[in-house]
Amino acid sequence: MVFNTVRSLSLSLLFLAILSIGFTVASVFLLPTATSKVALAHSSSMDSTTTTSKPYFTFGIISDIQYAPIPDGYSTYGTQRFFQYSKDAAAQAAKHFEQEQIPLVVNLGDIIDGKCQEIAKHAGVPMEEGVNVGMECTDRVLEALSTYTCGKLLHTYGNHELYNLSREQIGKKLNIPMVQERPDKDGVGSYVGYFSYLAITNSGRNLRLVVIDSYDIAILGHPKDSPKRIKAEAIMARNNPKDVHPETPKKESEEFQERFEMINGAVDEPQLRWLRKTLTKARENKELCIIISHQPILPKSCFSVTLMWNYDEVLQVLREFKDVVVLSLAGHDHRGGYQIDEESGIHFRVVEGTVETPPPGVTYGFVDMYPKKIVVRGFGGCKSAEYDLSRMQQARV
Repeated sequence: MVFNTVRSLSLSLLFLAILSIGFTVASVFLLPTATSKVALAHSSSMDSTTTTSKPYFTFGIISDIQYAPIPDGYSTYGTQRFFQYSKDAAAQAAKHFEQEQIPLVVNLGDIIDGKCQEIAKHAGVPMEEGVNVGMECTDRVLEALSTYTCGKLLHTYGNHELYNLSREQIGKKLNIPMVQERPDKDGVGSYVGYFSYLAITNSGRNLRLVVIDSYDIAILGHPKDSPKRIKAEAIMARNNPKDVHPETPKKESEEFQERFEMINGAVDEPQLRWLRKTLTKARENKELCIIISHQPILPKSCFSVTLMWNYDEVLQVLREFKDVVVLSLAGHDHRGGYQIDEESGIHFRVVEGTVETPPPGVTYGFVDMYPKKIVVRGFGGCKSAEYDLSRMQQARV
């Protein structure tokens, strides 16, 4: 009996030893590579965010829908664009925003394409005579987005709206409060659309979205005798005279010089003063701010050709409020991009364009706000990301 007990014990020990060896061998073959370790860590981080804690505020983002009732085409750089499908994609995004019951969605501009003004030229079916094509196409996209009803739909506008509509029409259609500045010789001011929107959160600090009009000074959308257009033409004449006077040799390229194109614009002095005043008030009220604009602000977050003309002046203001501004969101550059400003710690994200996503894909995202980080949950071409706010915590001290 003792022998049997000893024998049984020996067999058990042998079995455990074999089992241990098996686990060791399995571990060798299942050990992730350096790349997969990174992927697993990122996945684990995202899973823990969504399962163990909830954001104190979430809002949706979509950019550069650029709908037009024409067949698919290509950008100047040869990237395919899905002009008609983009409206359907916007409808799908709106449906998801509604399903998630989020309180806010931000459209970063260019909901229609400039080709709406040349439908026949681009093999589309022309609309009936007397129809305002820009207004009709805008209405179609707004109808597609109308599935989202549970919160606020916040718009900015870009160059493609200006190809189709007057600034007054843009303001009325997209509910952008336009103000008149720099009156001409007849006392009529130019319309500019900048404003801020306060989102009430369940954290200790509310969120203010500060919408910048980056086509404040621009050739697009201003009458020829408008002081803002005259100022824009002077900027272009100094920096890219060929665009204003085609016979002039193009100026030798400098760093970020490519931004001086007619598709871009600048922020005028009154708006810069307003921006500083708005951020000062936000600081006093202990609000966090997210900057919204169609054109990107930070170099290297995008192609230089899409930057604001006077990005440096806007950036300087934002850096003065690094304890208040956590994020800048922009569109315009359809490939998207990201860069952190090393001087301030502010995150600058360019959101990928919807129009360049082939069916059945849909490009949009959710922005989840946490006390110590911002998480972008992207769909389709919109890249997911996580932005750390520890630098901001230091800026507050």
